[in-house]
Amino acid sequence: MIQSKPESNTKRLKTVSLEKAWPVLSPFCLAYTELERDEWYPFIQPEQIPFYIDQAIRIGQEAACSYAKDFNLQELINVLLKQGVGVRFLNQHALDEWVRAQYLAKTSTIEIYRPSLDQMEQFFRMMNQPVCTEDIICLHLYHEWFHHLEETKCGRTDLALPKIKIKKGLLTTKKTIRRTREIAAHAFTQAAMGLNWSPLLLDQLLFLTKQGWTKIQIREHFQKIKKLVQTIQSTSAEEEIQDEST
Repeated sequence: MIQSKPESNTKRLKTVSLEKAWPVLSPFCLAYTELERDEWYPFIQPEQIPFYIDQAIRIGQEAACSYAKDFNLQELINVLLKQGVGVRFLNQHALDEWVRAQYLAKTSTIEIYRPSLDQMEQFFRMMNQPVCTEDIICLHLYHEWFHHLEETKCGRTDLALPKIKIKKGLLTTKKTIRRTREIAAHAFTQAAMGLNWSPLLLDQLLFLTKQGWTKIQIREHFQKIKKLVQTIQSTSAEEEIQDEST
């Protein structure tokens, strides 16, 4: 049985303030970096980018209001078990070291990779803000639980949003923006756990520091993203004004 006693001298994740130690980005800007990774991102009209981000975040937040709250680990495990979801802890993903956890829809199983837990624990210890292991496990579980809810209760995020048209010669196909599912899952996790930062921020910081980036380099990188997103938002707003005036 999993115990629900936080380790001594550790903090709850929702009490950690990343902005005191690191450069930060808003959830919207972070969601943009996720959307940009989508296979079909180049085919999204620039003025539609804010729409996909806003809607994905909304879907995740609304799902948190409907199905979740800030459970402790034992409570969350019990909820998952009642929904028929199994949880496994594995030593390493076979193909990608950056996969932290995954939900297997066919078997309704969440797999969590121990190196991800260790990496996060070490990151917070280096900040002099050690976080209880249970909260770090919950961070992974909430994200993957959302994908289970997509499959069983609230529907897939990408299917709830407009498909984009891909023209190749005379043929036109429609594709979903699958990365919106990840944006929604992060929004769900942040809302459910009461975090004052998006889990995507933690992902970014872990990745960039692993690459050897300094805080100055990260800050400059984030500033570029902010400026790019501001330009995109301005373009979208101008398009809306033009549409209203026609």
